[in-house]
Amino acid sequence: MKIKKFTAKTFSEALTLVKKELSQDAIILSTEEKHGLRPHVEVTAAVDYDTAGRGVKSSEVTVHREPQKQISEQSTKNTDPAVRLCAERVTPYGTSPALDYAASDLKSEINSLRLMIESMKNNGYEVSLPSKKRAMMTFLRERSIREEYALRLCDRTTNIDEIPLMISADIKIKRQTGSRKAVMLMGPTGVGKTTTLAKLAAQAVKAGKKAAIINLDTFRIGAVEQVRIYSRILGIPLITAHTGEEFRSNLAKYAANRDIVYIDTTGRNPRDEAYIESMADLCKTDVPLELHLLMGANIDDESMIEAYRSYRRLPIDYLTFTKVDEAVRFGPLYNILVTYQKPVAYLTTGQRVPGDIESATVNRLAGLIVNKECNAC
Repeated sequence: MKIKKFTAKTFSEALTLVKKELSQDAIILSTEEKHGLRPHVEVTAAVDYDTAGRGVKSSEVTVHREPQKQISEQSTKNTDPAVRLCAERVTPYGTSPALDYAASDLKSEINSLRLMIESMKNNGYEVSLPSKKRAMMTFLRERSIREEYALRLCDRTTNIDEIPLMISADIKIKRQTGSRKAVMLMGPTGVGKTTTLAKLAAQAVKAGKKAAIINLDTFRIGAVEQVRIYSRILGIPLITAHTGEEFRSNLAKYAANRDIVYIDTTGRNPRDEAYIESMADLCKTDVPLELHLLMGANIDDESMIEAYRSYRRLPIDYLTFTKVDEAVRFGPLYNILVTYQKPVAYLTTGQRVPGDIESATVNRLAGLIVNKECNAC
């Protein structure tokens, strides 16, 4: 067995050196952070000579000690979705090369950290951090921030007071200018699409805009009546479309004489492939369409990631988090924002129409994420 100590500025850089010299089969024995005039980190790693001599491909990592097994990227694709959080990102409208490069670099960094953590755990080791960093890790994990993201934040900060600033740097929000002609709300059953649509329509009317509503929710009992009540109160026209052809013709009609058109969709199981395909087809329209994916802030991390994965084939522009008032921990919001790099448009905090909705801000989201309860923000 070969054992070697690596020195670098950050844990991420040290991990890269370990992989380069000892291969992906290397086992992390210890980590230590050094302070002084030239702060640095030291990582001690080891690799078995037999394993190192086999020329393991860079796409493989060892996750068990006895017997040694390797898991390739191809097999990883079909396992727990959490393993591949950083490997997927939908860019339906395209991004600049600079943004793509930055996002790719971020995914690579986080994925490396995740693989290191999993390898160490499966080989019986733990990340050894100084007391201050350990306290920061505990602080972040208590807020349901994923371990690889928490380790990355600890690597970028020197004390716990800097965490909100670091989290803020990772958050994107919707710019309130340049909105498109139509706004479509999508999301799982019960997430609050119709109520959120009514709040947005009420804001538009209050701002002096001519609004209209197209309802696609003919599946849920009482859905048509609910949105009809809202449209009558707001004094704006409503049409329920039963087919794609009806939807497109009415959207074109409203787009010609209305400032904004709000589109309510059916709440269905997001794992329904036929439903997702039909929604993708409806998004192909000549009218500029802004697609918002609504997600309940009160659901756990795995449920939130799984929900997004189901909708990822759609051209999602923005995320909107509902039921903020019902949530306890907001780390899952940070996890999904870092994973999928989507801006947030709105937050809803109750059932009142037209109240209980606010435009998302970086400070507001960061405040939610670092506090345990909404009332503390």
